[in-house]
Amino acid sequence: MIFFLYNLVLTIFFPLVIITITLRSSLGKEDKHRYLEKFGIYNKKKVNNKNLIWFHACSVGEAKSIFSLINFFLKNNHNILITSNTKMSSIYIKENLPKNVTHQFLPIDYQFAVKRFINFWNPRIGIFVESEIWPNLIKLSKKREIPLCLIQASFSKKSIRKWAFFSDFFKSLMKNFNFIIAQSYEDKNRITKAFDIEVVKVLNLKLSSVKLPVNIKDTIKIKKKLKGFKVISALSTHSGEEKILLNAFSKIKKSLDKIILFIQPRHPHRKKEIIRIIKEKNLTYKVRSKLEVPNKNTDVYLYDTFGESGNIISISEIIILGGTLIPIGGHNLVEPAQFGKCIIVGNYYYKIQELVNLFLSEKAIFVSEDYKLEIIIKTLLSDSNTVKNTGNNAKKIIAQSDNPEKYLYKRIMLLIKKNENPSILV
Repeated sequence: MIFFLYNLVLTIFFPLVIITITLRSSLGKEDKHRYLEKFGIYNKKKVNNKNLIWFHACSVGEAKSIFSLINFFLKNNHNILITSNTKMSSIYIKENLPKNVTHQFLPIDYQFAVKRFINFWNPRIGIFVESEIWPNLIKLSKKREIPLCLIQASFSKKSIRKWAFFSDFFKSLMKNFNFIIAQSYEDKNRITKAFDIEVVKVLNLKLSSVKLPVNIKDTIKIKKKLKGFKVISALSTHSGEEKILLNAFSKIKKSLDKIILFIQPRHPHRKKEIIRIIKEKNLTYKVRSKLEVPNKNTDVYLYDTFGESGNIISISEIIILGGTLIPIGGHNLVEPAQFGKCIIVGNYYYKIQELVNLFLSEKAIFVSEDYKLEIIIKTLLSDSNTVKNTGNNAKKIIAQSDNPEKYLYKRIMLLIKKNENPSILV
């Protein structure tokens, strides 16, 4: 009954979906040349799908986390299809994965679109990342006998509460996955307690993800311009966070010189909004997308570009993690940890709580309430040993993590073979 109602609601809202995608395309939030992929309509020839492994990662963070795993399959001559939902993720995947990896936008969960997608690609297996639960996609894949697995399963308390209203429906969907692997023990306990669903293991691919690339030429150029300066960087910021950051930074500037703040917004199209706040604080700024380079008279450098996180992190002394100063829940803290950087997070880190707790236990991170951000930054800027030691501790945590990709590769391949030969037992 719920499945019927779900599809009925989708049908009713179909005109609104068309209008929304058209509007988003006109605003540059959708790829205007590829939006038809979301309806299962493709303007390209099929890749050789004899050994096609299909990954679905909603956005940039999820996509980054599976790059190392994808490389395992590429080394063993598999063809890779990776689907995602956002324009930003499509750009990132195209720029950072080999050309023999095909990217497509995931079809919206209409039966006709999902059927076209499955018929066109016919993957050997579907590997979903984190919390991507699409009823028609799951049901129709299973109907076509495509094995499914959910890795890095992660559901917030809020998501669990929502699904609890449709507990039986959710449980029936989750049973279509041949196996589920959680991102943390907290996620595992949350899933098993709420729905009595088996979670076979806990693995966090983000701990062993590929280190971000750095453009040495660009970073040397900026370092020369900022010689003697301390660089504080805020990564993946959201609306509301820049105001908090700039309030703290403005106060710090009154007592400390030779410091600069780099801001990398999660969504670069918010550039005008951020510049307005910078101007309100009477701070000087440069903009990366204009190919401007900061100098000793620059207060704020706005990194409104894609794919340059490695450059930002490598130049910085202190990293402030976006999505933690307001109730977003946090983003990837592993990336700055891989560079051995001193990391500060705000109060709102519920999406990465287990990782933050691990880092806290090893003195590898600082947690700041809004009103303490200024104090923590000032303290760290005057204590280079603590900055260095905290970064080193973070790097050690990453270095000591296991290699989960090998385990996942073997488990997925076993599932494929089992699907081809039902007599094989796990």
